Amino acid sequence: MTVTALPSRGRWVWDARDRTRAVRVSAHAAQGLLNLSIWRDDVCVGTVKLRPDEAADLVSGLSEGLAQLAAAPARPVPVDARVLDLEARLAAVESAVGAPGAARRYRSEPPALRVARALARRVQQRLAPGPRAR
Repeated sequence: MTVTALPSRGRWVWDARDRTRAVRVSAHAAQGLLNLSIWRDDVCVGTVKLRPDEAADLVSGLSEGLAQLAAAPARPVPVDARVLDLEARLAAVESAVGAPGAARRYRSEPPALRVARALARRVQQRLAPGPRAR
C-alpha cells in the first residue's frame, strides 16, 4: 500500500451534527485524482479517490440533492425544552416587574432583568426562521 502525502491545500466540510466529523476534499494533480477523506476527530477513517468524471458525477448528485432541499417546504425549527423553560422564567421576571417594557421607563432597571432581556432577544433571534449570519 502506498501513502500519498496530504496536499498543503484542501477544503474541509464539517458534519452538521458536530465538529468531530469532517470530509476533506483535496486535489492530487500529479495523479489526476480528487481525494475525499473522512475524518473523526484528528484521525482519517477513510478515503475515496475520484477521477475527474467520477467527481463530476458526485457534483451532479450533490446539485440534485440541493435542488430537492430547495423545493421542499421549510421545516419548523425544533424548540428545545431549555428554551421553553427560559421563556417561562423570563415571563415570571417580567410579570414581577410589570408589563413588558415597563421597567425601561425607570432609570434603575435591575441588572438581572437587563441580562434576561438580552438573553431572550438572542434566543428569539436564533429561533427565528430564515438564514442568519454566523
